[in-house]
Amino acid sequence: MLDVTGAEGDVERLFNPTSVAVIGASSRPGALSWWPIKLLNVTGFSGNVFPVNPTRDEIEGHRCYDTIGDIPEPVDLAVIALNAEKTFDAVRDCVAAGVRSVVLPTQGFGEINEEGAQRQREIADYARQNGLRIMGPNTDGMANIETGAIASIQPLFDEGINSGSLGLVTQSGATASSLLYRLKLAGIGCRYYASAGNEIDLGLADYMSVMVQDPAVKIILSFVESLRRPEDFKKVARLAAELGKPIVLIKVGRSEQGARRAAAHTGSLAGSDQLYDALFADSGVIRVSELSEMVAVAKLYLTQGPPATSGVGIISVSGGQAAALADKASELSVPVPSVSAATEAALNAQLKFGKGFNPCDLTGEIATNPSLAKSVYEGFSSEPDIGTIIYARKHLTANAGVAASQMLGECAAQPGATPLAIYAMDGTIWGDEAKIYEQYNVPVFDNLNDLYAATDRLTWWRHNHAATQSEPEQLAAPASDQRPQGVVPDETAKQLVAKAGMPLVRETVALDKASAIEAATTLGFPVVLKIISDRIPHKTEAGGVLVDIHTPQETGTGFDTLMANARAYLDGDDADGVLVQEQVTGGTEMILGLKNDPDLGPFVVVGLGGILTELLKDVAIRPAPVDTATAREMIDELEGKALLYGYRSMAPCDVEALTQTIADVSIFGATQQDWLVEADFNPLLVLEQGKGVRAVDVLLVGKE
Repeated sequence: MLDVTGAEGDVERLFNPTSVAVIGASSRPGALSWWPIKLLNVTGFSGNVFPVNPTRDEIEGHRCYDTIGDIPEPVDLAVIALNAEKTFDAVRDCVAAGVRSVVLPTQGFGEINEEGAQRQREIADYARQNGLRIMGPNTDGMANIETGAIASIQPLFDEGINSGSLGLVTQSGATASSLLYRLKLAGIGCRYYASAGNEIDLGLADYMSVMVQDPAVKIILSFVESLRRPEDFKKVARLAAELGKPIVLIKVGRSEQGARRAAAHTGSLAGSDQLYDALFADSGVIRVSELSEMVAVAKLYLTQGPPATSGVGIISVSGGQAAALADKASELSVPVPSVSAATEAALNAQLKFGKGFNPCDLTGEIATNPSLAKSVYEGFSSEPDIGTIIYARKHLTANAGVAASQMLGECAAQPGATPLAIYAMDGTIWGDEAKIYEQYNVPVFDNLNDLYAATDRLTWWRHNHAATQSEPEQLAAPASDQRPQGVVPDETAKQLVAKAGMPLVRETVALDKASAIEAATTLGFPVVLKIISDRIPHKTEAGGVLVDIHTPQETGTGFDTLMANARAYLDGDDADGVLVQEQVTGGTEMILGLKNDPDLGPFVVVGLGGILTELLKDVAIRPAPVDTATAREMIDELEGKALLYGYRSMAPCDVEALTQTIADVSIFGATQQDWLVEADFNPLLVLEQGKGVRAVDVLLVGKE
């Protein structure tokens, strides 16, 4: 097994114990500390089980021991089912007894208050010093359903959760039980289960890494509240992508009420949830928003695999439902491609009352000629733009539904067949028809939103999960005593980004009116005048920018105006001076920026710029650094990209120069992340093809 997070060996031992002790085991059925013993009894665990409870002789047929030290043979794994105050003593006892791993289901630690957080820090430090690995605290535990090794307080495992080819890692025990039950109803088995809890030691990425590398696991599902070790997560996600195993997750926390207002425009354009989206997309991770969507993705992937294209072919026993399915697809931006004239003509010849276009209504004729479903499936399968065929069915008279299902199942089972999914108009399928679809591994859905989400996300994954980028060159970070703090002075900021390859406009600092006039004359009119003050990061908000200055007289007047505006904005304080810049005409205004998230690291942001930046929010985001190929992908994601490629009578812009600049800035962000919080190049002018780009304004914000 590859060493990705460094904990793979320990997690393998956790999932494969030969003996389990339960400290604080209860004899009272239904108690949380009773469940680990109960589950180990009923799930086929072949190892030894040792309840630890000095007040009982036996529990559920197993001899009790007063302490874990009294157990006469080695214990691989201990579940410590005691309250938070007694847990640390039990951890010490486990270390003394030679236990290698413990599960801490107890609440009352870092999730409630600082006292609890301090308690879990002390336990974590002690365990680390003594080679003990911890799952939790505040966890539902773990399960290797294949072997029956279930060290969990989760009662649902008593309901008969089957082993399968899915791994489940969550940070919410209650959500996990709901998801497990949904998977059970969908007929999807789960091989491994891990409830990460507070992750004071082992964490989400550690469990995922072992699951991803198990050949029996085909897909990973996860419910995520936060990524405590994002770098490890990214490494595991990329390994999963390389192995062709989807990670499908829900990440909660999309809203950001109460978030602080960012100093740079880039910060407001790239909130934490957008950064998670970018990180997941870059790592080939499928993000969904509901548990039902997660189950739908797993169901479609495990039965039919990822579709080759996003288009769907719709076959229906009802004309009204054919139209409804097409409408829902349009609402969700799922393509319903037209079929070729040849296919349509061939199908028309077989349909007495219907037409052979997409969506196709089989009409009532299906009740007497069930082979029509097969004919249309085969016709649609020849269409390159159709990646999934959906058969919308209801219960039909006589054996028509059973016959249609048999023929469709046989077709879908052929090597290279177009994926088939069934939409149950009745809400469910029963009898022989249901058995046939199960026999041929054809998934049945009762919700179009979930079905379309599955086709869309799996198609995206098929074409994006294996994408890799070259390793960009690195720049040296400034020496530790030269790392700026807060808003970086304009001149210093421009010196830093110029070294990183950012093309800047020509400019001169003027401290008085006469030097401003001289600078403007030297640069050549027209010019732009801008106020200089570290206390005014966004100059337009303070009336600190004047454009189209054409004469020396206008320059002098403008200097006075800007200084007066600055005094009004700064409560009577003077600005540091005025910046005189050449006025670059033409080009398309863009914004280019960086955001260094304290948890997730640096990201690069590009979008349409100017005064409409925050209104349009037409941006693309990636973890930094990126190579030029990825930078070009970012440009092509923008809704307004036509402005760069020559919209109507506009000349094409220098997209190649913009691409290189994005890559250069991303490297700057990655190498300066020790001190840089945000960077903002707005506007960044993209000139005509062959003329490059120019950064007009530069804002860098360092850590305080």
